[in-house]
Amino acid sequence: MSGSCSEIDSTASPAEEQASSQNDENPEEQTPVKTLLQCVLSKNQKLDALASRWVKFYEESPTAALVTLMQFLLEASGSQYQIPGDTTRPFSYGEILQRSSLHFRNVTLYPIIMKTAEFFVHRVAGFFEALLKAANDLATDSYNTFLAEITGFLMACAESNVRPFRHTNTMIGLKIMTFLVQLKSVNDEELKQLWMRMFQGLFMECHRDVVDNIRLLCISELGVWFGNYPECHLDANSLRFLFEALDDSSMEVKLCSLTKILIICRHEDLRPMCLTLGNEFRELLLNLCGDKEDEISEESLRLLTELHRSSNEILSDDECEVLEELMFTAHRGLAQAAAELFIQRRREQMEGASFPQKMRHLLQFFIEKCQQEHAAYLVDSLFNKCEIICDWESMIEMLMEDQSPVLTEDESSALIEILCKGVAQGITREIPPGRYTKNLEIRPRLDVQDRATKLLAPVLPQLLRKYANRSEDLVNLLQIPRYFFSHYYSHPANFGQLSELMEQIDVLMFHQTNDRVLRTGAGTLRLLYELQSTHLLIETMLNSAVTNYKIALRTWQEMYGVSPSSSSSSSSGSSKSPRSRSRRLLNTLRLISALYAYFDLSSWQLTESVLSSLKRVTRERDAAAAGGRDSLPAEAVSLYLAVGFFSLNWDLMTFKEEALINEAGNMEDSCAALKKHLEDFLFVTFDQVVNGNDVSLSFRCFSYICDLFMIYDHQMLDGTNALLRSAAYEPSVNEVEILESFLLRHLLLLSPSDLMQDAHYDQLQNSRRILVSYCKLVAFNVIPAMRACKIFQYYEKYYLPYGDIMRSSMEQALRINPVHYGMTIFHTCLQLYQKIMNDNNDDGPRAFGSPEFSELMNLAKRLGETLISNRIQNRESVITLHRAGIMYVLESLPNEPTAAPKNLLFLSVLQAFVPQLLGQDKNGILELLQKIEQPDLPSCNREEWQPLEGYRSVLEKGTQPLRELNI
Repeated sequence: MSGSCSEIDSTASPAEEQASSQNDENPEEQTPVKTLLQCVLSKNQKLDALASRWVKFYEESPTAALVTLMQFLLEASGSQYQIPGDTTRPFSYGEILQRSSLHFRNVTLYPIIMKTAEFFVHRVAGFFEALLKAANDLATDSYNTFLAEITGFLMACAESNVRPFRHTNTMIGLKIMTFLVQLKSVNDEELKQLWMRMFQGLFMECHRDVVDNIRLLCISELGVWFGNYPECHLDANSLRFLFEALDDSSMEVKLCSLTKILIICRHEDLRPMCLTLGNEFRELLLNLCGDKEDEISEESLRLLTELHRSSNEILSDDECEVLEELMFTAHRGLAQAAAELFIQRRREQMEGASFPQKMRHLLQFFIEKCQQEHAAYLVDSLFNKCEIICDWESMIEMLMEDQSPVLTEDESSALIEILCKGVAQGITREIPPGRYTKNLEIRPRLDVQDRATKLLAPVLPQLLRKYANRSEDLVNLLQIPRYFFSHYYSHPANFGQLSELMEQIDVLMFHQTNDRVLRTGAGTLRLLYELQSTHLLIETMLNSAVTNYKIALRTWQEMYGVSPSSSSSSSSGSSKSPRSRSRRLLNTLRLISALYAYFDLSSWQLTESVLSSLKRVTRERDAAAAGGRDSLPAEAVSLYLAVGFFSLNWDLMTFKEEALINEAGNMEDSCAALKKHLEDFLFVTFDQVVNGNDVSLSFRCFSYICDLFMIYDHQMLDGTNALLRSAAYEPSVNEVEILESFLLRHLLLLSPSDLMQDAHYDQLQNSRRILVSYCKLVAFNVIPAMRACKIFQYYEKYYLPYGDIMRSSMEQALRINPVHYGMTIFHTCLQLYQKIMNDNNDDGPRAFGSPEFSELMNLAKRLGETLISNRIQNRESVITLHRAGIMYVLESLPNEPTAAPKNLLFLSVLQAFVPQLLGQDKNGILELLQKIEQPDLPSCNREEWQPLEGYRSVLEKGTQPLRELNI
């Protein structure tokens, strides 16, 4: 009995019969007959028609039809066994399964776990749905026999110890139970008994299966029964199975259970039982809100919010407050779930309240819970969920008009923060930096931009005046023009508003000393400079800023060298006192530094004097430390460094533009000056990195150096323009070593777990910044990727604080040069391996058992993840890695015939990278591996040779498919 489509097809036309007859006469021309499963999986087959043909076949030959269906189930499970053609009822399910279990080509690979699994499940489930519909018209006895036989065989398969049978038939059986609930009345007693037998034989047997995907099938379908058919044969107490699954070891099972419960909670009849069970499993749900899997945390919080909507007692006020603080978490879905709880708790008490009353409630929460860097997170969490977040007109009214009671300073600052972050969010639709989400579609809203511009442009100058003494408020308000429609100020009717805004910014820039205010104001001026009407005023501002700086510098230089005693004799209130001169120098420097970041000030020729001041600081550091002379204030040094950095950027940009226009011109002097300025600046910054006592200044210098190496990239040497080639800068080995030494010194001060604690947040951010600066050099090939081995060897150990940065640079390095990246991984592993071998006196077995070797293997697996995404594209890297590793072992071949190579253990490290190899490349690696010969002698120590045997065995057998590893 083949279980073929031809056996259930009794409707052939005369032409088809004639063709069949001709094929019988010419057997060599016959095409293979498709099995029923193959027909089901054919996209050209209509499942309804196929099911109708089977039912007709069943009416004519019940036993043969049932055997065909059992054959279908065996084949769907991956077995090649053919049920004998003379099989009769009563069927021996156990015997059929025992024999069919011996006919698997690969028991670890079967259709439901392969890449086509989704299509397979869709077609097979669809066929059985069509089959049950078609069989619904059978005579009662015939229909009952059909159901009894097919469900009996399914349950026998689901009880099998053979995973493919158990997995595949659990899926089919559960789907049949769902279809039966759809097709037959729940009052059909006989059907109900059959359904309950299936529930006991399928669900109850399998919902605790060791295989995650089988448990997932059970929980998923249970959720469908209650969610879609709440009147099904189960009573509400069976919902407990869904709640118990919340403690499952599988993330997918927990997530599925949460999703299904959330749907069921909305059924009026089932909500009371959900509340009862929710109270019982309350602690578990609260713990899941802090799960490491964000999706589980999000669904758990949504479920608790839904339960809380029906019963306030399920969560205490303290618990609610803790959950509401998840609005500040990095995962957007979880944050928005927390926002829903926040809004729900306040909906009743805020009903009918005025806007100021509602807003004050939010402001109070903001002040109590929200740190400044999290303000954008709060707005993003509430956006599109809380209507007051986008009521900018009412917010402006609260800020402009006196309120009763009067807004406190904290309240007004919080309101400005919410207003500005809401405008940015509403117009750009961008989520805050550091927050992540899936499937985000960012489309700027022009209608929102138009509304925000018309509301805020007329009142912004007044707001800037009103809050001129509060730097944090100014930082927010000065950003607002960046979101306006650019053509708004081009309209003659709005010239007055632009003039008033420019006047107010001018006042702020020359009276403010806060760095953030100045930088923000400069950025906004750069945007406004795109308007022709602002050019003269902004250029006048730039000239005034430089002039004020030069006067302040000259005044300070007049004082330079005055002894402390004579300085102290000056009147502290005098405009020429050291303190006032230093203060004036700092104030003008802050403004110059802020403006230089956005405007080219090269025409005022500041570079020479800035570099001269910095070099003097370096030369006279020892004298200043000894108290012999007054030096620049520490903040002035930092500001001069920033000015010098911006100057070198603008100078190179200008040089490039001129070189492209005037390639044949005489620009040698310009090039020489540019290189001299760069060398002087690098002298100062490297000195600070090596000898500086101010760590934050050293960090800043480190970043400046890396950024300058990027923009003066030696890749300019490959260009066709001779002038540009002459301006390129290639870091020396010594310079790179200084950077690496500094980086390692500051990255590894604390353990990974300590770094992740809140108390070390600032230190972590500073370390990440310098790591990013260095990794950019690797990612863009400014320095060879192999140099980064010193850093990458800590990839696994410091994965939590730094893993994302390192992986990003690795992936970029892989794209640039796959062969070099393969060698980079090799040398990264080699550094740790050699240290381990040295620590264990080159004893391979002893080194293998050390904790450090386990860490090395974890590093290898983590590095392998960077290669697995596209094995074809990364082919060269993987081959290079394996060949380099084998050659390294070959270099340590001993003279003794029975001794293992000194570095044979390194093959165990290579074994971690076998899954990244393509099948066709393994033979080449095996061929090279043959050069390492294991002697077949009694005196040979098998333990020493184990790395070779293990590596070769994995290469020969290949690796298990990725899908199988998750089953």
